[in-house]
Amino acid sequence: MASLPTTSPTPTITFPSAARVFGGMCIGMIGGVIAFRWPHAAWTQVIDTVEPLGAMWLAALQMLTLPLMVSMLITTIGRAGVDRATRLGGWTLLWCVGFLVVAAVTTVLAGQLLLAWFPVADATRHAFQLAVQHTPAATVAVSSPTLRDWLVNLIPTNLVRSAAAGDLLPLIVATLLFGAALRTVSPSRRGLLLDVAEGVAEWCFALTAVLFRVLPYAVCVLTLVSTARSGAGLASGLVYYVVAVSLLLAIATLLLYPVTAWLGRMRLGQFAAGVWPVQVLAFSTRSSVACLPAMLDAARTRMALPETVFGFTLPLAVSTFKLNMAISANFQMLMLLHLYGVHTDPVSLAVGVAALTLQSFATPGLPSGAIWTTTPVYLALGIPMEGIVLTNVVDTIPDLFKTIANVTGDMSVTAIIARRIRLEPVAA
Repeated sequence: MASLPTTSPTPTITFPSAARVFGGMCIGMIGGVIAFRWPHAAWTQVIDTVEPLGAMWLAALQMLTLPLMVSMLITTIGRAGVDRATRLGGWTLLWCVGFLVVAAVTTVLAGQLLLAWFPVADATRHAFQLAVQHTPAATVAVSSPTLRDWLVNLIPTNLVRSAAAGDLLPLIVATLLFGAALRTVSPSRRGLLLDVAEGVAEWCFALTAVLFRVLPYAVCVLTLVSTARSGAGLASGLVYYVVAVSLLLAIATLLLYPVTAWLGRMRLGQFAAGVWPVQVLAFSTRSSVACLPAMLDAARTRMALPETVFGFTLPLAVSTFKLNMAISANFQMLMLLHLYGVHTDPVSLAVGVAALTLQSFATPGLPSGAIWTTTPVYLALGIPMEGIVLTNVVDTIPDLFKTIANVTGDMSVTAIIARRIRLEPVAA
């Protein structure tokens, strides 16, 4: 039986409670609306004083994104024992990737139709663009390279220059190649390099912990400054995002029922009875990892799956397969591109979708961990950091639907694989 990839434990970050973060956002939004509707010299002085503090916090967060992304990719690839994968592991990864690809393509099509049929009001989009601290993303000219140029430029000639220019896609490719090449290095030297990468990641997490201690105040400042410039349009855009992404996740979860019944040759009621208690736990904990014991019990007692299958497939799926990433991250990208008026070519959009979808296998298992894996992709497409932060702040409600989609996807993949393994037994 294949073993799971071994990685160093992720450092713990204590996140402020959702009530404190939402409280800070509400206070900032109320103060911003007042400053927008009834301008006064005192309000102007307050906003001019706190605006640099919010900009510094954003700059610090952006500074940590790149080294954290690179170090985590190197560590994950360098320590992954893919050479030990068995047929069962191959089945698991194959079905996980298949689910992610279908979910990503469907989300992009459905998201573009949704934004076309129910577009965000022009006033709201204008409000988001006014709220950008630096050069508005709408004014950024996105080139349309040829396929040859795009392929050649995937390999950076100067890593430092690519990092400084914010050209993150070639840097990601170089990091993946470096991590894969580590497997050919002698164990002692590979261990040394991986220890360095893990040390960089721990350093980033330590500084992140400091930044998130003041997250409610930073969100308050950012929202105050943004709303004072744009009015209440900012709030309507965030409400649109929360409702839309939650609806897409809920629909995807419901579609898993007939898909599992068809591909897994399982009665719809049996699958529903098996996943229901797990979904209740997911709703209350917002953690797929915390639901693993309940999933194992449901697979054994309620769904009658063979333990030789779910005993391996469920832990592997929980640690690597996050179905919500193909849906929520891609729609967040489409929403932010729409809000800020960023026009990107089809090749860049396709690369962004692929990168966000594959982040399912690299997202750290901690609250709001997706922000570290999705932010480089958003920035590479020209999306402002302000929009990324604000949409992640209002993620509490969508996060409930994300966790439910994840655990339902894990159970669905396990049920399907169990049926396929029965039909085609693994050789002893």
